[in-house]
Amino acid sequence: MEQHFDRFRRNDFWVNIHKNTDAYNISTNSKYVNLINHFFPILERNSPTKWKISNNYENMSNLWLPHRCCDQDIMTKFINWSEEVTKEVLWLNLNKNIKEFYDDELDYCIALDFNIIYGEGRTKLGEAEYQLKYKNKDLNLNEKEQYVCIIMRKMLDSCKYIPFTNKSNWCVSPMPATEFGKTKFAWNLAERLSKHLALPFINPILSYNKPQLKNLSIKEKINTWDTIYYNNGVKLDENQVRGNNVLVVDDLYQSGVTMWEYAKFLKTIGAKCVFGIVCVKSLRDSDNT
Repeated sequence: MEQHFDRFRRNDFWVNIHKNTDAYNISTNSKYVNLINHFFPILERNSPTKWKISNNYENMSNLWLPHRCCDQDIMTKFINWSEEVTKEVLWLNLNKNIKEFYDDELDYCIALDFNIIYGEGRTKLGEAEYQLKYKNKDLNLNEKEQYVCIIMRKMLDSCKYIPFTNKSNWCVSPMPATEFGKTKFAWNLAERLSKHLALPFINPILSYNKPQLKNLSIKEKINTWDTIYYNNGVKLDENQVRGNNVLVVDDLYQSGVTMWEYAKFLKTIGAKCVFGIVCVKSLRDSDNT
């Protein structure tokens, strides 16, 4: 019997479980082995061969687990978890437009959903993100709170997939913004998540006169962010970052340049792990050029 857990081709995290008469064979994208080990350490611990990188398929790792070495209740929980973790959120990684520029700066990144579905319009989360980002001035307080609650409920629920071992070494950060940017939805969302999770909040203040990035190419955007980050264009407390794990919160993931550039910067100042969480992923992987 074989079970394959995935959502779409664009979802980076998948799990394949093959059961035969005497063993389970588990396969996954190698990037997510550590994540599985966090939530189900007993699987590798009980495997005689441990995780092994596939000789036949790129970025695949395999785990052989004889029936005599595994608890059926644990396997049932793992199967249920595999279905949830691969289908309830989108796991994002490098796409063809940014792959040449980055490596492992962003450890993991999840989106709560796509913003729209072809032929069906905006998703529920996509509509909430759109209203709060672009129609905020037209909403009354009750409408704003309803849309915020839609996103926060899903975001908090999705945090169960973040490998929190000890929350004392985690903190939350929005994307860098000016003082005016701190009033916008994305920053407010990060502040709310920080409070709900009881995690320290990083204040990355953009002190550089950032040009409009909307119509720049991906390469031009990367160069612009590099100029900002490595010329003291962002002020934050590096002691909050150094040696810690940073949960970066944003509203929209399109090409991924903004998230990956910030992750790269956080790693240069000592972040141990950078985990991104965003409201929605656009159907496009390219930016608005």
